[in-house]
Amino acid sequence: MIITKMSIDAKELGDPASSIWEQTVAKKVPLYPTPVAMQPSKYIVGKWKDGEFGMTTALGVQALHNGDEIAFRLEWESDDGKQTIRDNDDFPDAAALMFPFKEDATLMSMGSEDNPVNVWHWKAHHPEVAPSNVITGIGTSEVVEKGAVITQASYQQGRWQLVLRRKMNLFSSEAPAIQFITGNKLKVAFAVWAGSNSERGGLKSFSPNWLEFEL
Repeated sequence: MIITKMSIDAKELGDPASSIWEQTVAKKVPLYPTPVAMQPSKYIVGKWKDGEFGMTTALGVQALHNGDEIAFRLEWESDDGKQTIRDNDDFPDAAALMFPFKEDATLMSMGSEDNPVNVWHWKAHHPEVAPSNVITGIGTSEVVEKGAVITQASYQQGRWQLVLRRKMNLFSSEAPAIQFITGNKLKVAFAVWAGSNSERGGLKSFSPNWLEFEL
């Protein structure tokens, strides 16, 4: 899939309703429930071994850049667009992108100590930003940057439309991040959480294969 460069400002690039997105075809990505055996908590494994989760079955993905910033637009169905948290057992809708730092990072294990991954994790009750995380295996997520990935979301007629955008090159010794270089290929995987179904943590829908992009 090609990520095309367009001469547009960051505000338009980050708007999920902008007409620029009509100029690029959405890739339909199938999503599947994360296997119960992959859950990091024995409590979750026991409670959800016969439960139904991973309610989101598909995700529409588009991507563009303007030479300075890159943006990914996601669209998916949600029964109520869960955006609020009122108690400890209340969870919002959420979505995430996962990028491998190295070519041979493993998707199913969410990386490893030798081959970590970079994850942008958006939650509907914090709609304007997606913290950037470094993960070295299931259950090891660490937030390394809170403000670099800017987001804008809209929920209408049973569907979320979300854009996550970031500077293409973001170098920092304290906050490792995936770099986007024109001409290079990159891999990305996706996850979606249905908050109304109490999905959180490892209870989610995900894409079990890397999707390859070229800038």
